[in-house]
Amino acid sequence: MPKYLLLLSTVLLLSSGCGGAEALCSEDSDSDGDGLNDCEEEILGTDMTLADSDGDGFSDAEEADCVSDPLDGDEVCYLCGWEHNDPGTLEATGADEGDVVENLTLVDQCGEDVRLWDFYGEYHILYVTAAW
Repeated sequence: MPKYLLLLSTVLLLSSGCGGAEALCSEDSDSDGDGLNDCEEEILGTDMTLADSDGDGFSDAEEADCVSDPLDGDEVCYLCGWEHNDPGTLEATGADEGDVVENLTLVDQCGEDVRLWDFYGEYHILYVTAAW
């Protein structure tokens, strides 16, 4: 289960009556048929009457699965399934050890441009080659 949906499931469990809270939505209803129930849509702040709240061509459920913001039409799912982990608070400080490097754009094995800061908080091995 993607970590986003695991967190969402935990929030839904807490809001669905466990611990005395009363549910304000229906977990059995998916008004727009996008794969997220109305409670999940309410938590995300997406429009439960639109399958694609931000109009980027990916359903709200698809974006939730690939950890893309379903309310930001400029942020879409990566073809290879990379998550968008850029916290939005990084600033480039230089290129020395311990510095934060620029948010480079790289091409992945799916031939798509990916942003370096989307890999924040994870370990990855980058293979960089050059030809002259």
